[in-house]
Amino acid sequence: MQNIQFKPGVLDEVFHKLRFKVEAMRDEERDCCLTLDEMSLTPKMEYDAGSDSLWKRYTPKSYRYGQPHTCLYVRWNYDTMEKQTVGYHFTSNSTDGTIFKEIILDIKQKASEIGLHVETVSSDMGSANRAMWRAFSIICAPLCEII
Repeated sequence: MQNIQFKPGVLDEVFHKLRFKVEAMRDEERDCCLTLDEMSLTPKMEYDAGSDSLWKRYTPKSYRYGQPHTCLYVRWNYDTMEKQTVGYHFTSNSTDGTIFKEIILDIKQKASEIGLHVETVSSDMGSANRAMWRAFSIICAPLCEII
């Protein structure tokens, strides 16, 4: 996976590379879960042992303008518990989660085109993710169970 351009958005190059791996999988190995996960970004200096040097962690322009989060889209393989990032976007504290619906549908389509079966989509229940689920007409109140 080296030499892949990891720019924000759905990572088309990753899907292209995954196609070769998927072709060698048994059908049951193609079942997977798509997980949305959000994390905060903090700019800092880090030591790189390989080059014996300090370097500043990449800070996206959006961070400097008050958007200190990223939303990752990760594909999980049930059999091997293998993870693969298939996309990400820089987001803010007040991102309208309804935009995630089209991104999820796009990822599911790309996964299907290379032979993967996205069986589930999971996320925590942060406000942006709840907005995404409402856009899919899935609503869960406290103590309810979705199966």
